[in-house]
Amino acid sequence: MRKVILAAVAACGVAAPGMALADAREDVVSGLTRCAQITDDRQWLDCYYGAAQPMRAWLGLAPAPQAQLKLLQNQPRPSALPATVARAAVRSGPPPKPKTSGIFDVFGGSDVVNNAPVGSYEVTADGFIITLLDGQVWKQSDDDAAKHPVRWTQAASSMRVTIAQGAMHSFNLVVGEENLHHKVTRIR
Repeated sequence: MRKVILAAVAACGVAAPGMALADAREDVVSGLTRCAQITDDRQWLDCYYGAAQPMRAWLGLAPAPQAQLKLLQNQPRPSALPATVARAAVRSGPPPKPKTSGIFDVFGGSDVVNNAPVGSYEVTADGFIITLLDGQVWKQSDDDAAKHPVRWTQAASSMRVTIAQGAMHSFNLVVGEENLHHKVTRIR
């Protein structure tokens, strides 16, 4: 029984400095939020140094000058955040088209789409049009359709594609584990 009590006391002793450190850090962060309302750079910096006083005390450093502490005390406490915070508007639709990188586009580049699920596809005599779940629509180039017609029969939901930037402002689409690269252009 003594060993259990001794172990509990030792565990509390080890955890206590961490809790005190967390309290000091929380006090510093709380003070920093009070400094955010100051517009003058020098006063803001003095307030910032004053806000660090709890950590200075914890580390055994010299206290901050009284002027810095007074500046912090004169600032009102920030109001509490509402229980629910409104989320920022989320863009709907496909992500924007990739930006060009000038001369470096001549040599190709990294993946634009990596292992993305396919929403639907349509195969015609003119090639295929593939729609990804995020709304991107890609069309097989006419030259590629003539050289590499596709004969996909699996369901779109079972397909995944990777699209990489190719040479000369082109894009290469690979379906699943196929070794064939299809030249595509983005429609939407």
